[in-house]
Amino acid sequence: MFHINVNMKTNIQKSKPQQSKKKGGNKLIVPEKKNSSVLQLIIVFCLPVLLYLQTINFGFTDFDDNLIIKDNITFLSHIRNASHAFLTDAFIGKSNSFYRPLQTISYMVDIQLSGGNNPWMYHLSNIMLLGLISCLLFLLLRRLLIPPKLAILGTLIYCAHPLFVSTIAYLPTRGDLLLTVFSLLSFLFLIEFLQKKKIIYLFIHWVSFSIALFCKETAAFLPFLFIIYYFAFSAEKRFEKKYLFIVLLYAVSGIFWFWLRSKAIGGIVSNQNYTIELIPILTNLRTIPESLTKLFLLIGITPIPGFTILKTLTGFVIIAIIVVIFFRKRKVAKRRIIFCFSWFLILMLPPMLYKHPHIEYLDHRFFLPLIGILLFLLFIFPKKWLLKGDIKRSWLLIAVLIFLSSFTFIKSRSYSDPLIFYNSAISQNPNSALAYYNRGIFKKDKSNFQEAIEDYNKAIAICPTYVEAYFNRGIANTSIGNSQKAIEDYNKAVSINPNLTEAYYNRGNIKLEMGDKPGAIEDYNKAISINPNYAKAYNNRGIANYSLGNFQSAVEDCNNAIAVNANYAEAYNNRGIANYNLGNIKSAIEDYNKAIAITPNFSDAYYNRGFAKFKLIDLSGAIEDCEKVLQLNPNDETALNLKTTAQQELQKISH
Repeated sequence: MFHINVNMKTNIQKSKPQQSKKKGGNKLIVPEKKNSSVLQLIIVFCLPVLLYLQTINFGFTDFDDNLIIKDNITFLSHIRNASHAFLTDAFIGKSNSFYRPLQTISYMVDIQLSGGNNPWMYHLSNIMLLGLISCLLFLLLRRLLIPPKLAILGTLIYCAHPLFVSTIAYLPTRGDLLLTVFSLLSFLFLIEFLQKKKIIYLFIHWVSFSIALFCKETAAFLPFLFIIYYFAFSAEKRFEKKYLFIVLLYAVSGIFWFWLRSKAIGGIVSNQNYTIELIPILTNLRTIPESLTKLFLLIGITPIPGFTILKTLTGFVIIAIIVVIFFRKRKVAKRRIIFCFSWFLILMLPPMLYKHPHIEYLDHRFFLPLIGILLFLLFIFPKKWLLKGDIKRSWLLIAVLIFLSSFTFIKSRSYSDPLIFYNSAISQNPNSALAYYNRGIFKKDKSNFQEAIEDYNKAIAICPTYVEAYFNRGIANTSIGNSQKAIEDYNKAVSINPNLTEAYYNRGNIKLEMGDKPGAIEDYNKAISINPNYAKAYNNRGIANYSLGNFQSAVEDCNNAIAVNANYAEAYNNRGIANYNLGNIKSAIEDYNKAIAITPNFSDAYYNRGFAKFKLIDLSGAIEDCEKVLQLNPNDETALNLKTTAQQELQKISH
């Protein structure tokens, strides 16, 4: 379908696009119709795939992939949930601002193909998508009349660039890969339609664009680029009315996408960590020069990057050089160069609208935008350098490709597992509070609490208002018995965020354990006032009230907990204890029955029910419950004592 020149002559004049000699004519500048080279496509597909093949052995990084994939594996494992993916956010109902349903569905497909939650399949899919992108990029370069040899080398150098390691080796970037696939497809079929005027190409172009919308939000800006392409590569002086139909198609897709997105995440943004304001855009402007610095000089390529004065200033120097080249390159049509810059700047804008409190930017967001800079470089590249008689310069490009590939091969290993990932991120960017914090989370989950605390300390030193770091340091301090330090951490956390319900709840638990029951109730009250559906807070307030002898209040708290969560076995058990102390022994037994029905191996509920049965002289029932406790926990002395006492009483009655 895409016609590529396999026998293009070395005469550089014949590789130029044909232009209408008639001023104001309506002839579109399009590439020549040539047959595609299967060998060329095999080369541009296989080399990037081979470069990243080692990532199949990698696991998760626990940098969002745990939240997007691991925590949602039940949802993702059922392909019938595919339709629901269009009605939830990228993190599956976490009230996030990212809407990427096709990314979610792609993970579902991976699970179906591999038979489970297998990281190798997610990585393999990313690699295959890269191979497809490489082919599509090559085809686009050829349609824009880049000579075959230069198109191959340009494509391979771009796909092998270490700046894009995160795009392929990092699993949550699936949306970027899918976005790039369908954006390139959309461009290719737009070119075909404008050249051949066949409605089928327009239809495929529109469908590709519509699919891209559901891959990542950046696609919403593509129509602006399509229009700029038309004016850049057309001899038309004005936009023809017949093409307004295409604009209408864009509008239809955009309205439908925005409607579904609004239903899924509740508007433009729904997460307080992200804002769409002028200030974030101004702050994120530094990503433009820094992306160019990384592209040209390979400086600061790290899993979790941050702004530096060196990268920013170097980037401005590169921008100045590009501007000089723009005005001095008379042989290259200025409209083409403007199209290249428009590609870069327009597609860089969407990520700049969002600001995370602890992430300045991420490299994978540059993957699609920087294709514009690649086009610029290839348009200004001296074509005579690739003539048959000038082998040295061809080998120079090949040497660059080999160097970049080697760098990428090594860099990609940083994504092999969480500890290596965060160690690499910290070693290359010691000012990343998020990297320290996330490594602390990983260590806490591995029960390395002291090391986790050290990482939280470093995160807090970098960002003194890092509320999540205080909160999790409180958990770690609690785990090693530093209750007072844990309370101090929770105090700091709620001073930064007074609505942090979990901090009040955890602080209440510590106070309850330390014997400060009124203080615990005060914290549970605060948590409940913020979140009236906080079942655990009701339950634990019930425990505190019970400890103070307020048995009726304890029953009411457990009632509230059960009203929020009808399957809360612990609340039934606690209500049973309170009812027992109120003399409502039969009601207590009913509560224990419900607790056991929900959790069949609930040892405490069996014991409590046995004790209540003993009180009602149901000695056989008491013995039976105690035996169940001893099956679950053979060393439970209280159950053994109760069983012995019940057996003795039963023997007395029988005699």
